[in-house]
Amino acid sequence: MKQTRFIPIGVCGLRVREAGEGEQSRTIEGTPIVFGVRSVNLTPWSETRAVYEVLEKGCITPELLQRSDVILNLNHSNMVPDVLGRFRNTDKDTLHLTLNEDNMECRCELPHTNNADDTLELMQRGDITGMSFAFSDDYQDSENGVSYERTDEKTADGKEVWLRHVKRMTGIYDVSIVTHPAYEQTNVGTREASDAIDKAIDAQLKREQGETPEEKQAREERELEEQAEMARMMRTQRLRYERRHLEEKFK
Repeated sequence: MKQTRFIPIGVCGLRVREAGEGEQSRTIEGTPIVFGVRSVNLTPWSETRAVYEVLEKGCITPELLQRSDVILNLNHSNMVPDVLGRFRNTDKDTLHLTLNEDNMECRCELPHTNNADDTLELMQRGDITGMSFAFSDDYQDSENGVSYERTDEKTADGKEVWLRHVKRMTGIYDVSIVTHPAYEQTNVGTREASDAIDKAIDAQLKREQGETPEEKQAREERELEEQAEMARMMRTQRLRYERRHLEEKFK
């Protein structure tokens, strides 16, 4: 299931590269993926727990990156005017991705399109400050893919603090320059993902407490149905967003 995560300005370092004297740079740089740091709370609607995600070192392998097709775009839109660059591990790449021990960096010389010109102007003014990325993980493999850890911490309002450890990604789809990062923390898709994480933790606690074979089968069937429904809703949300974006473009 494709997911998105927002990286704030203090972490992503989104910037326009300095140009030589008398030149105007069109090259932007940033760090859209950082390992070993906590994300924002992924379950803001939960009444019992706050879950923070940690991308573990090694969750992106060189092999995964080499076979990936990654778009640099605006607000996760793959419509042609919103595409700024592309990485396909070829000598014709316009988006360059560098996998380091602690992060993944990106660099792209923006094309001479209207949206790219607007993006460059807004970045130079400081109006655009954040990045995001879209990925999928092996959430069904609790040993090597994704695991949940209950910490000894409590939030200010008494909720349990959990960590969602991503040990292996299965896909990287885009790195995105986002104009309204707060939207990503409040939209319907994020709430659905929040509920899915809560259910995954509940299922883990159930397994740890022990369950009969019949309960296990019923739980696994229920989880498969929920995953299928979640994927359907995420697809529907993406189509609605792209249709709305298209309508606004041609008003």
